[in-house]
Amino acid sequence: MAVSAATDAQAGILEFAMVITASALESRCRSWSASSGSWSEGLGPRRPKSPPKSAESLDNSQEDQGMWPVTDDDSWTRLPDAGLVERVRHPIDRAEREAALGEIVRRYQKVMSTVCVYQLDVPDRDRVTDIVQNAVEVATRELVGGENPREPEKLRAWLCGIVRNRCREDWRRQARSRTSPLPSETPAADDDEADRLRRTDEVNRMLDVVATTFTRHQRRIYQFNIRRELHGKALATALSVSTKNAYKFAYENRIRVDEGFGALILAKHGRPHCIQLAGILDRSGWDGKSDEQFTRMLRQRILRHLGTCRKCDNCDTCDEQRARLIVHYSPVLIPILIAPELNELLPETIRRVLDEEERDRTGKRDGGVAAGVVLVGAAAKSTDAPPPKTGKVVDWILDGLKGIFVLILVATIGPKLFPDVFDKLNWSTSHSTVTLSIFVPGGYTVSANPPGVTCSPVSATNCTLKYRPGTRVTLTAYRGEFVTYQGALSWTGCSASGDTCTLTPTSRSRVCLVEPGYPGMPWDWCRG
Repeated sequence: MAVSAATDAQAGILEFAMVITASALESRCRSWSASSGSWSEGLGPRRPKSPPKSAESLDNSQEDQGMWPVTDDDSWTRLPDAGLVERVRHPIDRAEREAALGEIVRRYQKVMSTVCVYQLDVPDRDRVTDIVQNAVEVATRELVGGENPREPEKLRAWLCGIVRNRCREDWRRQARSRTSPLPSETPAADDDEADRLRRTDEVNRMLDVVATTFTRHQRRIYQFNIRRELHGKALATALSVSTKNAYKFAYENRIRVDEGFGALILAKHGRPHCIQLAGILDRSGWDGKSDEQFTRMLRQRILRHLGTCRKCDNCDTCDEQRARLIVHYSPVLIPILIAPELNELLPETIRRVLDEEERDRTGKRDGGVAAGVVLVGAAAKSTDAPPPKTGKVVDWILDGLKGIFVLILVATIGPKLFPDVFDKLNWSTSHSTVTLSIFVPGGYTVSANPPGVTCSPVSATNCTLKYRPGTRVTLTAYRGEFVTYQGALSWTGCSASGDTCTLTPTSRSRVCLVEPGYPGMPWDWCRG
């Protein structure tokens, strides 16, 4: 009886190991066949791929859409939401899945940004950009996993729900330094599509009025950056400039458009609140009856009056009125201003998530194959032994238990010894980072490279970046349009050479750009 039980145990172990190996190999073969287009079992009905495009049409499409992958626009835009979700879950290949995800994000990117602006207590372009990017990453993982949305035809509402959850998590992360209550839900903020489209048309018309006060070169940048929503390399190609200059032009254009929009709404609605502003409007011949009366000179006078130049009026009343008036337009204005940057960031986010998902699947398949081979070898070795002789039953039973021991060993220790082969661990958190905070005085901007971020004057710590220890960082200062000081600048916290300084942060660091005589320097913070 003991011999029979041991033999049955060995046979069961061998059969179990062979099933594991066969399943893993079959999964691997299915993956290879599906990617090569030779087998579509489990992927749904085959769909013909779009016909190849000419090189000229590819270049034009890439330029118009920024960094999004080139696709047949008509075929994708005609698909309903449920059809796009189906393409993501059961694609023919990686390219089709990426194109379907790209169309989903293109379709609802501005709606997600609008919902985010409604949810934040203090809408900020950078915060909205980060939250939308994070929401797209979460949505991509769940769409690829096939778990959500459970009702594909309600894709828009599902995406807006993810954005709301990201906003609440963002608030909780910053709750330590806040005393305001949690922002309440904005009912139906994303549901009134007709009102959103009406306000979008109004804001677009006002932005075009502001653009008429720009120089010819500035209008060209505005056309490519705001109207065609190009950013980064795509904008550099359109303007025939370097990528570094393209980022600089895009940043300056966004500031110029934002300030010009604020000047326009003050010209339209700020007269009753400030006598000095009323005098500026009267001297410029502005009565509000025609947008043609909003000229470059009027825009610059209003901006000087607001305090962009320290030697001018520095009118706090108009600053407060501008902030109050612009809130009405923020749910539409902010999505328009950040759309070019998102058009570059979101495709990269989608590709990164898809790469990670593929690595996870490959690691799990390889782990299944490796574990199966080990089990088969161990069990086969024990079954190859000759039948037991009388008196050696105990040795035979021990040999049979070797397979069980190997199985337990693989199941318990294997994931720890071979994390890439088994379930992938969250290894990214082990990499430490250091924080670099930068102060920029009014009228200046500072470009940090890497990562190519531009810091502007907002508060004492107006730019906070994270780096791996030992990263060499170069900071470059740029003078704004209204800066009158043309002398030498200095820096605190880094090795300086005129307008440029370099440092290699190994711990939390602070750097301040110093203009001699600047009255608002936070010296305690800079030297702390």
